Amino acid sequence: MTRAAIHAQGRRVGLMVLCGPILAGAVVALAGWFAAESWPPSQAMTLVNWLAQVFVIATGICAAVALTGDPLIELHESTPTGFRQVQLLRAGLVALSGLVGAVLMFFPLHALPVWPRDEGWASVASPAGAVVIMIVVALVAAAFAGTAATTTIAVVAAWTFLAMLWDPYVLPLPQQRGIPLIISAGLLVAVWHRLANAERNIAKVVAA
Repeated sequence: MTRAAIHAQGRRVGLMVLCGPILAGAVVALAGWFAAESWPPSQAMTLVNWLAQVFVIATGICAAVALTGDPLIELHESTPTGFRQVQLLRAGLVALSGLVGAVLMFFPLHALPVWPRDEGWASVASPAGAVVIMIVVALVAAAFAGTAATTTIAVVAAWTFLAMLWDPYVLPLPQQRGIPLIISAGLLVAVWHRLANAERNIAKVVAA
């Protein structure tokens, strides 16, 4: 994958989508800093806990936007690059932005300290892992469904599961992020094989 291809897909995805996770992480860090200065630590941590979830869903929505709505699938499939590599590159760009946003969000709040359930620097795996999970969900939904609406619904459903049902009850960090990431790795294998089918990729555009 050449630098030109990375630049081309970056332009195709759009600056706002690529910068969205970084901006969201910076906003959460800033809000957490204000809360730490003004509120008791317990209240500040509660706010940061919810704002961190907003960062995660914002990253997921950016991934859904980046991975859907491409009218040039047939053109991609006619080149040596192929649509599969295009999608993986776009997902990788959003993932990189999300990981930067997670680091930008976590370390100031860890230093204050108002990061909830802080276990030291290793706790950065919580938002970083959530970013990867959201992007894999968006990639799977885009590969098998293809529509922006379905992909967004899948991202929101995955975020709801993590935020409401998984993270509050699975507290040890290795299990909290390790188990969903192992499942995500399996889903990536399925996506790899699904996107290898050029005829199905093109058929989705024709059907739309």
